[in-house]
Amino acid sequence: MSARAGHVPDAKTLCLCFLIATLLGLHAEPAAARIVKSKSLAQRPQELTVGAHAEIENGDYAVPFLIEWAPTPKLKFLLEPAFGGTLADTGKWERGVLDTEASAVYEFMPERRNRPSVALQLGVKIPTASNLELGTKKTDFLIGVIAAKEYVGYDLELSAGYTFLGKPKGVALKNVFEVSLAGERHWRPRIDLLGELTVSTGGSVRRGSGLGGVVSASDNSGRTELELIAGIAERMGKRWKLEQGIAAKSEGTVQLLLGWEYEFGVER
Repeated sequence: MSARAGHVPDAKTLCLCFLIATLLGLHAEPAAARIVKSKSLAQRPQELTVGAHAEIENGDYAVPFLIEWAPTPKLKFLLEPAFGGTLADTGKWERGVLDTEASAVYEFMPERRNRPSVALQLGVKIPTASNLELGTKKTDFLIGVIAAKEYVGYDLELSAGYTFLGKPKGVALKNVFEVSLAGERHWRPRIDLLGELTVSTGGSVRRGSGLGGVVSASDNSGRTELELIAGIAERMGKRWKLEQGIAAKSEGTVQLLLGWEYEFGVER
């Protein structure tokens, strides 16, 4: 695969960027270990995927990890522990384990030529964060629906989810409703272009797998938020994949997104 200089960074550049982000500990809000939140059954049966992802925003950072297993063509399990840090109001840096997200996706309507596949997603945010600066110490529950369709040269996925938030004492929070449209364009044999638009309402929404965790009590609670993600994924052989991109939010913040994945199982 060849790419014009200045348009697609090579593999060494991507690896170096991700390594620097990881080693320096560059707290974004905890997120899924992919730069987009796609949850459809894109894996083949018996395939296991592991990966990691870095998000950097205003000096805060999050590094979520991914363990994803599809035991059957219709069922997939995901586990996403994370590590991160943030500058607290006291001026002290807080670093440690963030909340862990676990979910399952079950496809109850297979894809046909004239209709998308439809799947049910159930998830839970487990309060594993080291302290209240990094999590809420409360459990969140998610129920969602995912519709996905493959076309010649690109894939689309529309998802909607509702999260029941655990309420920390003394904090007024609203449950989270989120709608997301994601797309993947197969641009070159080893390169895909990624995009996603997410609309969410609730307080304070955490970008990630749709679990809608709350980082802290804030004036944004209950406000509608838009997020646009644009990125690129490059396959480094049959099993390795590198991703990079940016996320822009309606509140005016921008995140740098870097990630990698490795797939075990079925030969491609």
